[in-house]
Amino acid sequence: MLRYVFMGTPEFASVILDRIAEKIGPPVHVVTQPARSKGRGQKVIPTAVQALCETRGWGFDATDNVNSEEMLARLQQTKPDLILVAAFGQILKKGILEMPSRYCLNVHGSLLPQYRGAAPVQRAILNGDTETGITIQRMARKLDTGDILVQKKTPILPAETSQMLLDKLSAVGAEALLEAVELIAAGREEFVPQDETKATYAAKLDKQEAKIDWNRSATEIERQIYGLQPWPNAETVLGKDRLQIFKAEALAEKSTKTPGELITDHKSHLKVSCGEGVLALTEIQLENRKRLVVVDFLRGYRGNFPFSKLS
Repeated sequence: MLRYVFMGTPEFASVILDRIAEKIGPPVHVVTQPARSKGRGQKVIPTAVQALCETRGWGFDATDNVNSEEMLARLQQTKPDLILVAAFGQILKKGILEMPSRYCLNVHGSLLPQYRGAAPVQRAILNGDTETGITIQRMARKLDTGDILVQKKTPILPAETSQMLLDKLSAVGAEALLEAVELIAAGREEFVPQDETKATYAAKLDKQEAKIDWNRSATEIERQIYGLQPWPNAETVLGKDRLQIFKAEALAEKSTKTPGELITDHKSHLKVSCGEGVLALTEIQLENRKRLVVVDFLRGYRGNFPFSKLS
């Protein structure tokens, strides 16, 4: 049995670790990020991977510097054959990359060499892709450039948010990583270099990307709404308040109104004229209010919705 150290942080990683451990046995050690304070109360919440380790009784370290001399010494004592990494959030340096007797493997949420970088799932939705997948790569010093061992594809469905797609990819990632480990255990692994001519980069999301520009097409804005969930969530301004949009549909309708102008019967629908096409809003949340379907939102104005434009 191959001895492995697992490194990961969010729910995506914990799902993969749990399924891998079920199939090939528990890790010899786990490394995750430290617990962070979250929410209005700033409550300190452990990572999903730490929570899993505590539930399963697995040894772990929560550190913000996995490359420190102390951590290197601790990991060397585990004598790993493999180091398996999924959404860990730290760059591994030479000391760790060269530590296992076999390989450092990374679970990446795209079909490399497409979408190297921090936000491959979100960028795929934002760009209107209909397919993505998981790549198991041998880790290299340069980000996401390692040779490929296993790839598995999955469709991107209409109205699928980044969170929904991440949840789906966690199951695909566990399957792909298990296949990779089994190939290595059997001595049948074959690594394929990435085609650098096809490489693209998926930059980290920025809060500024949440702001909707109604001069864009309805289709592009629809992608923005689904691609930016659960963070930072697409938003606009209604009156003087921030309005987040969670569900919407791009329509082929034409509008004579200017981008951002609203089309509504005050009861059943709320549409927005865009640079091209019309966007029908279906689930929204006004600042400091509940998240509502549009019919319930409009009902609150008793048939007299007072706004004519979003900005």
